[in-house]
Parts: sequence; structure tokens; C-alpha cells
Amino acid sequence: MNKGTYKKIMIAGIIIAVLSIVIGWFGFPALVNMKIGKSVALRKPNDMRNMWAKSPIAIDFRVYMFNVTNPEEAAKGAVPIVAEVGPYFYHEWKEKVNIEDHPEDDTVSFRMKNTFIFNETISAPLTGDEMVTIPHAAMLSMVYTVEREKPGALGLLAKGIKFLFNNPTTPFLTARARDILFDGVPINCTSKDFATSAICTMIRTNPAGLKPDGDDIFLFSFFGMKNGTADTQKLEVKRGVVDPQEVGLVVKVNDKEKLDVWSGDPCNTPSGTDSTIFPPFLKSEDGITAYSTDLCLSIVAKFEKEVVFKGIPGNRYVADFGDMSSDPDKQCYCPAPGKCLKKGLIDITKCAGAPIVASLPHLYLTHDDYRMMVKGLNPDPAKHEINMVFEPMTATPVSARKRLQFNMFTHPVAKIPVMKTMTNALIPIFWVEEGVDLPDEFVNMMEAQLFRTLRVAGVGRWIGVGLGMLMFMGALAMYVMQRQSVTITPSPTKNGKT
Repeated sequence: MNKGTYKKIMIAGIIIAVLSIVIGWFGFPALVNMKIGKSVALRKPNDMRNMWAKSPIAIDFRVYMFNVTNPEEAAKGAVPIVAEVGPYFYHEWKEKVNIEDHPEDDTVSFRMKNTFIFNETISAPLTGDEMVTIPHAAMLSMVYTVEREKPGALGLLAKGIKFLFNNPTTPFLTARARDILFDGVPINCTSKDFATSAICTMIRTNPAGLKPDGDDIFLFSFFGMKNGTADTQKLEVKRGVVDPQEVGLVVKVNDKEKLDVWSGDPCNTPSGTDSTIFPPFLKSEDGITAYSTDLCLSIVAKFEKEVVFKGIPGNRYVADFGDMSSDPDKQCYCPAPGKCLKKGLIDITKCAGAPIVASLPHLYLTHDDYRMMVKGLNPDPAKHEINMVFEPMTATPVSARKRLQFNMFTHPVAKIPVMKTMTNALIPIFWVEEGVDLPDEFVNMMEAQLFRTLRVAGVGRWIGVGLGMLMFMGALAMYVMQRQSVTITPSPTKNGKT
């Protein structure tokens, strides 16, 4: 080949290498990012919108109850002793209802509906018929609410309690686990006694958390009214059509940009997503933020480490409740100015409509003072922390464990006979775990549609660069060798011979 041909090969090699770098390291990633951004937007209709509206897989919902083993002693002021009973296993199906788009704001509003189906096989040997003793949450809620808001009415309430709860002799409730959780424990409004009638009139006016069973019986349970029923909180979130980085972000709760639950704007401003979808392209330093309708607040999970789940590279995050007593940003969660709870607790009374305090299970990561109020707890990070693993490009949660415990502060109330000597304690009632691991079929789909393509592109760009450099170097070497070669012409002799 002549020198001009070698030059052309060198130029072609440079072009191939440069194009491979530009396309492989810049063009292709930009194209992938654009496609991911479009795929996560909640357009109507598309696959992501359909899966967001109605989850294609069930959440594993486990409930662990705390059985008080010394109720008689605790009713007389002794330290409560509890024993965990569980898990009771349910399949939780999540669906969004009353969906309404607001294109002018690029938002969509909805209410969440959760349906729980008991799994007898996984729950075995537990059946739900086990008798469990807990603080009588319905009765204590009435007493402590009246004591806080209308203490002068405690005497009237003391008379009504006899009829409402069938003449109770203890501030503790012993009932079947299934009744406490879903089927309901009766509150009796059949009496025509003045005190009972007055209380029942208020119950009929605002039966929040109670399920009517006829005209005069109301059933109290922790999850019965939530099962298959739309949530009372209406959320409005960004669709991500205009900006994929906003997808799922909560902008309004019950048509308001601010809550009226907490004492200050920072805590009353919902932030993060609705917890069912997250913006793509996660950065570890940003963390994960999601709004919880159960708590009326946003939970922030911080990056812990990089992990691999079923072959998928991911970021692992963990969350806790922090310490409102020492963190200025959390002091608007304090029940009252100067009356902040210590590390690990959140008072959700206004959110729950009952004097309930949330924590991590077994009071994990809470102040020692609270754990000393009760015996029988065994906090373990492996079992009791909130953690989640996300594939960072698509922000797909490939594994997650949301764990919450619900507790009640108890104390004596002199005007209520069965509560005169009630123990001063923080008594755990139950804790729940919502868990999910991405099924193999979705892992395989992600592998085929994303990671295989990325691997092929990754290999292809290096092949392109290598091929271009090989062409350039080979042609350059041949060009140099040709320039350095010398043609020797023999000199003639007298006879024309050499």
C-alpha cells in the first residue's frame, strides 16, 4: 500500500476511536437516561402508571403483638412484662383509588387502599385465635383524651365506661388476636344511661377507627377499618412528565400544601415521595425521603453502603426517628414546647386520633429510659431496623423492610376506678413489618432490558476504541517502516556485470 492509504487508515482509526468515546461514554448514557426518565413518568396510560396505580405484587405484612404477662401487677403499678406473639402473616395488596390528573400542575391525586388477606400456612402454628393481653387501647384512649382536653368530664366518663366496656375490672384487654387486629372488640352503646348516651352520641358523630355493628355496637380494631377501604388522607404527587426528577413527590395532603398536625412549618411541610415510586438516578448523598400517611410525617433514609441483590447492584439505606430533644430541625414534632420526647419516639396522637407513640420495633435505637419502663424487649438491628435497597439508575426498590412499633404511655387516673393505680410506663402494643423482595421475573426483566444492554454497550465502546487505536497504530507502524526502508540499486561494471 502507498503512504496515502496508510494515512487514510490512521484517520479512520482516530475517527472510530473518537466516535466510540463520544457515543459510548456520552451519547449512549444520555439516551439511556432519557429513556429511563420517560419510562418512570406517570403518563396515562403506560406500564409505570399502571403498576403505580395497582401494585402487581403483594407486600408481605407481618404483625407481632406484645402480650402483657403480668396485667394484674401492672394495673397496680408494677413494671409491665411483655412477650412477643407473632408473626401473623398477611398479603397486603396496594391500590390507588379516586385517581385524578391535574395536567396544569403535572400532578395526580389519589387515595391509597390497602387490602389484607390472612395467610394461614405461613402464620402457622398461629391462627389468630390466641388470647392476647394488651393495654385496653379504646378505653385508655377515651380516658387520656378527656383528661387532656376536658378533665372536668372524667367523672361522667367513669360512669359511662361501666356500660361501654361491660363493667371492666382492669385497664387491660384480653381478647383474640384476630379481634384486636381486624375483626373488632365491641363497644356497647345499648345503655340509656345519661353518661353512656352522651359518650355514644359523640362516637356516632365521629366514629373514626370504629366499625358500626348495628345501631348500638361499635367494633374497635387496629386494622379493621383500613382493610379494603380508601385512606382518609388524599395525596397529590408530581407525575414527572415535565421533570422525571420530580416523579412521585408529594405536593399536597388533603388539598393543602401544609399539614395542621405539628407545631411548626418544617414538620408540617410534606416532603419526599408517596413511598411507592421514586425519582431515578439516585445519588447516595441525597438519601431517600418518603411521606407516611400512618405517621403524618416524612421519613428520611440515609445511604449506608453499596450491595448486590440477586445480581443487581444497589444502594442500601437505613432510617430511624432521630432525637427531637436534641435536633433543632425535629423540635416541631414535640408534643408541647419544652416537652420533647427523647431519642427514638414520635408522638402521633393528632395523626392517629389516639394517644399513640411510634418507635422502631422493640424500642430499637430509643433512649434507655424508655426501654427500662418495660421488660421483655430484645432490640436487634437485623430484625428491627428500617432498611431498603434501590437500584440507583431506575430507583427501583429491589428489597425493603418498613418496620414500625405502636406504643402507649400509661399513667394513673384517680377519677377512673380501674385506672387509679395504673403503671407509669411506655407499653408496646404491636409492631408491623411491610416487606418486599423484587420477584425473580422482575429481576430477569430488569437484567434483560437494562443491565444486558448496558453491558453490551460497555463492551462495545471498548471494542470500538480498541479497534480504532489498533487501526491507527498499525497503519502508523507500517507508514514509518515504509519511510525508513531503503532501496539498493546495484552499480554497473565495465562488462555490464556486477
